[in-house]
Amino acid sequence: MPIPAPNTAWPPAPWDVAYAQYEVNDAWYVGDTKRLAEIYQREGQRATHVRHGREMRGGLVGAASRMFWGRPVPGAENRTRIHVPAAADLATLASDQVFAEGMEVTLPNLSEMSQSRLDLIANGDEARETFSTMGELKSAFGATVLVTRWDTAVADHAWLEASAADVVIPTFRSGRLSELTLWTEYRSDNVYWRHLEHHMLGAIEHALFEGTADNLGRRVPLAERAETAHYADLVNDQSVIVTGVDRLTASWNPNMTATQWRKKGVLAHAGRSDFHQLLEMFDALDETFSSWIRDLRLGAGRILVPEAALDTLGPGQGGSFDMGREVFAGLNMPGDPTKMSIDHVQFEIRVDEHERTMRGIYKEILRKAGFSPSAWGDYDGGAQMTAAEIQDRKSASERTRDKKILRDRAAIAQQSSVALEIDGMLFPGKGGQRFDLPDVSFPDVSQEDPLQLAQTLSLLDSAGAISTEQKVRRANPDWDDQQVTEEVERIRGDREVPDPASFTGLEEDE
Repeated sequence: MPIPAPNTAWPPAPWDVAYAQYEVNDAWYVGDTKRLAEIYQREGQRATHVRHGREMRGGLVGAASRMFWGRPVPGAENRTRIHVPAAADLATLASDQVFAEGMEVTLPNLSEMSQSRLDLIANGDEARETFSTMGELKSAFGATVLVTRWDTAVADHAWLEASAADVVIPTFRSGRLSELTLWTEYRSDNVYWRHLEHHMLGAIEHALFEGTADNLGRRVPLAERAETAHYADLVNDQSVIVTGVDRLTASWNPNMTATQWRKKGVLAHAGRSDFHQLLEMFDALDETFSSWIRDLRLGAGRILVPEAALDTLGPGQGGSFDMGREVFAGLNMPGDPTKMSIDHVQFEIRVDEHERTMRGIYKEILRKAGFSPSAWGDYDGGAQMTAAEIQDRKSASERTRDKKILRDRAAIAQQSSVALEIDGMLFPGKGGQRFDLPDVSFPDVSQEDPLQLAQTLSLLDSAGAISTEQKVRRANPDWDDQQVTEEVERIRGDREVPDPASFTGLEEDE
């Protein structure tokens, strides 16, 4: 989709359908309970209509109105509502499974200078942090874009940046990304300023609009906002920056194949969030934990005494009331403070029931998202389970990881190559230029249990099926070749024994 015409609805159809879901996912991801309540209460109001004089509820929005966060709280009631960040934890877990153990982007037969430039773009700490962020965002929103960035005023090299699907309008042709528009929003009172950058083959167009919450409004010069003023000096008369490369400077990276929108045209390529079909589980988890905390609050012991025994506020004003006090009035009856009737209330705190319920919900969340219970440290048996059983429980996580890597590998390879080519044009003589797509390699497993790893290496060693070098690499996947070689030499040195033919034993004292 090219830059839209002024006064266009925003977000444009059919992506407005996806953006409605992105709003919900974002509220769960960031843990914004105020926004969750607003969203679900708003959907509940839409679900309510009057038919034949009766209030009716139905459909998906009807289900939304029954969510824990969608139930309105009476003004005089202090209802306990606690949020459990399961959605954010799930997104972090999904990213850690792929990127926590590191990865490497390589090209064979590169010069030392070119490899150093590729390392700066795709293998450095900054790039690894970008990829980790990309993993979280695509887990939460179903897709991300990996974008090549450059600015000679702030950095002496090109770099990669990840953006979530909720700030992207992609265009697909034959199921492949052909162009896309990234946008950023700035608000000033009731005015919505939107900066749109349209990535196409060989060029990027920039535009600034001044509009409303659901309309782009009029197009204005880039210089009208401080955040976009520097682009005014970079674009040509058509508000375009010519990249000089015949490839897109952005790659679409979906999480999984979309299922909810598979019959919705281009939305079928939008990707599927790990939160899909789990929002009610997140809501139930919050309701369960809130109930647990409510039990703790109500379970605090209270002593009931006649009102006359409390501190008075003055004639006819009764006694003071403080829920935090250990003594409060529950009986409005006359009494003599010197001859009072005292009682107590102690409600049950249902610890086991709440903990088992939360554990069960957590398991269902992990199962649906494609991860093993052990991914969150729950082995459901601990030391009683064998290594084979633990490995079997972990296999689901590894299968999910392998599927996610397929998409990540493609996006990282494409944009690493584009960034290296643009880097060579901007900073000639430093090693960057047009190369073939690089190889993107990930460790065989995400996070191997140290005890299980030791047992595996021991068995392979006993069978004579692994070299010392491979054992060192498996035990230290983040080491480079030099570190591995030095460790192998140290191990061999420790194992050296004296030659029996020349060994004469201890020297006798003269």
